[in-house]
Amino acid sequence: MPTPHPHSTADLALAPILIRIEQNLARLRTYQDLDFALSLDLNDDNRWYHTTTERAERVQRSAVRDVDLHGWTVTPTADGQGLAVSRGEYTVSLMLGQRLADYVQHGLPGAQPCAAPAR
Repeated sequence: MPTPHPHSTADLALAPILIRIEQNLARLRTYQDLDFALSLDLNDDNRWYHTTTERAERVQRSAVRDVDLHGWTVTPTADGQGLAVSRGEYTVSLMLGQRLADYVQHGLPGAQPCAAPAR
C-alpha cells in the first residue's frame, strides 16, 4: 500500500493535533488527583459518570480541551484503552495509558456511586 499524502490543510494539521492531545493525556496521567484534574478541566463532578462509556467520554473531552481539531473527530476506542482520531478513511489511535484506562474501566478508587435524589 502506498504511503498516503496530505490532501488538505486538515491533513497537514494531524501531527500538531496528535501532539496536543498526547500532551493533555500526559498531564492527566501525572496528576496526583485525577478526579480534581478532570473536574477542573470540565467543570464537572465525578458523580455524574457511572458507566465505562461515560468515563471514556469524560477523558476524551479533557484530552481535546483547547485543541483545534481542524475537522478531525476524536472518540474513545471500543476497548476503552485509547482515543481514535479520525477523518474520512483514516484513523490514528492514541493510547490512554494504564492509569487512565483503569479509570475508564473501573472509576476512581474508593469513589462511591451517586445515590438517586430523594423525592
